[in-house]
Amino acid sequence: MSEQGLLIERVGQILALTINRERRRNALNDATLLALMAALDDARKGEVRGIILRGAGLKAFSSGSDVKELAEQSIDERLAHTALGQRVADAIQQHPCPSVAAIEGYCLGGGLEMAMACDYRIAGNGATLGLPEVLLGALPTWGGTTRLPSLVGRSRASSMIVFGRTIDAPTALNWGLVHEVVAEGGAHDAATQFLTDFASKTHGKTVAMAKQLLVFGRGASAAAGLHMEYLADMTALASEAISQGTSKFADKERP
Repeated sequence: MSEQGLLIERVGQILALTINRERRRNALNDATLLALMAALDDARKGEVRGIILRGAGLKAFSSGSDVKELAEQSIDERLAHTALGQRVADAIQQHPCPSVAAIEGYCLGGGLEMAMACDYRIAGNGATLGLPEVLLGALPTWGGTTRLPSLVGRSRASSMIVFGRTIDAPTALNWGLVHEVVAEGGAHDAATQFLTDFASKTHGKTVAMAKQLLVFGRGASAAAGLHMEYLADMTALASEAISQGTSKFADKERP
């Protein structure tokens, strides 16, 4: 199904969202961001157990905001675009389903910010990643200045944000910006296999609670974080999932 620059495909319990603007290096215009938001909302209602975010083709995951569209917008429209991008990135990060970015080619600016909002990142060996907005007189304002330092450290983030440095896939792996590097063109298949295997071994509600503890516990005091964990366990320890999990473990331990 195609909707405003977004392809939506469901394979089993895995939902693949493909930014489908290949001629524009999968640049994110307002229409595509709105379509992403709608698809993420819909995924909360069904039996989706994992989400893949990718770009059409192999040239780009996404080059970021659509500069051509921005050039034609008023200042108010540009600020609304910033706010929309922030909401979409937050929706990815806070979504109950685990998400994987399958990165091929250029993953720059807002494209990298969307990838960083995902829980896991797999890059093809030919990928190039960066936040070079400063070179265009712009800024990475979809969460780039907060998410990137938490992933790679302040010094490395500074080289990318302040100086506009781009890095290749092996460097991104070494820095901890991506979790895996696979052969060029293999990111989507690797992401699909990874999520399919994961979904078969886990319980959706437990995974969602784990994500919520990570996302909403960030920056909280130690005492508040422990209390959030305790409250989450009030649900988790009474669930069918833990009963099944402990029973399977006990069966394996029996001689």
